[in-house]
Amino acid sequence: MKFPLSAARLWALRITLVTAASCAAPIIGHAQASDSDKTENSAMNGELLYEILLGEMNLRHGEPAAGFSLLLDAARKSNDVALYDRAVEIALQARSGDGALMAARAWSSAWPQDRKANNQVLQILLALNQVVESLEPLKKEIALAPDTERDAAINLIPRHYARVTDKKRAAAVVEQALEPYLNKSNTTGATAWTSLGRMRLASDDFAGAVDSSKKGQAADSKAQGPLLLAMELMSKNVSGAELLVQQGLRKQDGSEMAMSYVRVLIELERYKEATEQLQAITRRDSKLADAWLVLGSLQFEQGQDKDAEASLARYVILASNTPSDTSTRGLNQAQTRRAALLARQGKMSEARELIHQIPANNADEQRSRVLAEVQLLREHRQWQAAFDLLAANSGGDTDLIYEQAMLAEKLNKLDDMEKLLRKVIAQNPSYYNAYNALGFSLADRNIRLPEAKQLIVKALTFAPDDPFITDSLGWVEFRMGNLGAALTYLQKAYKDRADAEIAAHLGEVLWKMKRQDEAFKIWREGLNNAPNNETLQETLQRLKPAL
Repeated sequence: MKFPLSAARLWALRITLVTAASCAAPIIGHAQASDSDKTENSAMNGELLYEILLGEMNLRHGEPAAGFSLLLDAARKSNDVALYDRAVEIALQARSGDGALMAARAWSSAWPQDRKANNQVLQILLALNQVVESLEPLKKEIALAPDTERDAAINLIPRHYARVTDKKRAAAVVEQALEPYLNKSNTTGATAWTSLGRMRLASDDFAGAVDSSKKGQAADSKAQGPLLLAMELMSKNVSGAELLVQQGLRKQDGSEMAMSYVRVLIELERYKEATEQLQAITRRDSKLADAWLVLGSLQFEQGQDKDAEASLARYVILASNTPSDTSTRGLNQAQTRRAALLARQGKMSEARELIHQIPANNADEQRSRVLAEVQLLREHRQWQAAFDLLAANSGGDTDLIYEQAMLAEKLNKLDDMEKLLRKVIAQNPSYYNAYNALGFSLADRNIRLPEAKQLIVKALTFAPDDPFITDSLGWVEFRMGNLGAALTYLQKAYKDRADAEIAAHLGEVLWKMKRQDEAFKIWREGLNNAPNNETLQETLQRLKPAL
């Protein structure tokens, strides 16, 4: 072992430490320390202090293995918890999983009732993917938890095992560890079934997860865990899950779980049923502000303008009476929706004035208010007004400058667009959307194609998996006459994101390659997803395929 100090200096240091330790003993005795204090300090003599110091010095001078060995040896000799903890920390920092496990096991063996020691053993085993070996420390983790914390410990189990590769084996291990709790008809039983259900879900055992939710509800019909598990399964369209959700909801007090059910219905795009559920919730609990906000937003999206206005107005009244950060965000959203309703009625001036009334107490809120007004104007194709608004408020904000550039393109102010995008890139060289937008614009106009490709490739270096940038690369290859490369990129982009604009480009490449049937199929899919997409409509009008 190579030490950073000379042997003579180390020997002098050792003598000093031993002398200091021996001198300290009479002082401790003179202070009339308790028996427990004497027991704690009896092992920490000069030899150990020297070993600890030497270990830390080795660490400081880039010798982690030597430092770890010395500190672990000191921990074993002194039985000191802090030293065991330090040895584990050193091994983890040195990425020595085996060393960390050895230290954690020594710690847990010396202090069998120490929850942190056992938890370190469990976590390190799982990090090393030693799933089977994790059974005993997992059992101990649950057993060591105080009664008041046991449900929380069980609830955390799926998170512990989230990164292991063999999910089925992990589920089996967890089931063994939870066996004593699965037959309990109480909250702990419901929690145990919920955690096991999540483990089964992670291993794609959907039937087992449904069974876990069912048994969890049987253990405690009012527990939320099994019901939330059933909702998660429902969101994945697992057979039998929705029936469990509906059964569980009938046992719930309050509206919290009913609102969670609404969110699942919205995620599944079952808007009519979500609306019906919200109407039932607001009849039952007319003062639940969030229900009115979500209901109004759904009614807005479905074109039920009169009902949407009433629901949003109701939300504004309720939320204004209970101000908070959440209600402030909700109020801003409600006011934006109400402004959009006015704009639909042709009352754009009133709509913009309503947005101006949204509080803006700091720069972020001011920015959000500007973007809300810009979005309103964009939706109604008032490009010039939106452009002017951004010109007056963008300052040095790269996001707002980028939005202004996109509006310049809508206004066919292509020179302005390029200047604005280059300004964004100059201010933030990693703003990949600006590279992509400029490159695509050049490719779409069939000019400066090598430069266009260079810009798009640059964007891809920052966001290699972005389907829209991949689409741009496919489009520039198409413009350059490289049909094979264009097809490869566009097929990848469309696979990653079945967007109508990507469908327009992919269909045109297939059309150019005389693969009309495939082009028709892609275009029809695009029309089904977004019938009013401008790029797709322009492509179809130009090529006039007999769809």
